[in-house]
Amino acid sequence: MFSAFSFGKIIKTILPGAILAAALLLIAEGLWGLCRPTEGFLLGKISKDWITSFTAALIPLSLILGFFLNTFAWMTLNSRIRERSAEALKNTAYAALRVKLTEVLSADSGGYFAKLGKPLPAVSFPSPPTLEYFYLPAVNLTNLNYLWESYFCWYEFDINSAAALVLFVPAAGFLLWVKLQHSLILFIGLILLLLALSCALYKMLKLAAVKNMVSYEKNLMLLITGALTSAVKNVQPPA
Repeated sequence: MFSAFSFGKIIKTILPGAILAAALLLIAEGLWGLCRPTEGFLLGKISKDWITSFTAALIPLSLILGFFLNTFAWMTLNSRIRERSAEALKNTAYAALRVKLTEVLSADSGGYFAKLGKPLPAVSFPSPPTLEYFYLPAVNLTNLNYLWESYFCWYEFDINSAAALVLFVPAAGFLLWVKLQHSLILFIGLILLLLALSCALYKMLKLAAVKNMVSYEKNLMLLITGALTSAVKNVQPPA
């Protein structure tokens, strides 16, 4: 998955990272405003000779922050989204396909180690296993990458952006508090507007993430089943 440079794999990392980078800049502006309230904006102090270099430095910074954000999302949000995806597919044929494919994984794995004289203990998977890796020898890698790019990269973009938004809103609120301390009504109005917009955007991104995960799981089951069916059809009968 990491062998090919692609637009989807970069955008799902760099854009949420850019949101997080903007949040850090807002915090820096807020701290500057607290320490030196009469000197204007911190970014306004950047020399014209350094603007290009500063802007260019934001690109690798956004990538680095995007990687950390991706890790955070996987540790805290991914399992919940997978649960919602599994719930959406629970009463469909795709859930039955996953059960059958998982049974084949368990039987083949158990049979392999039994032949070695080291049988696996009779335990179930703690969570739905990642079937694409077990069936990778049967699945065309180009097709799997196409499916990954079509749905899973965009799932990661949605969930990473939602996580970045959760960190961005307090940073924006902090800066507004620093700059609008003498205008309480304006501050409250802007905060309420910011919260309303961010909540709506967060829910939209989360819903999109669930839908992308559901689509990915559905099409992954079809891809694996189709690859196995094609492999059986292409087996030459014994002479």
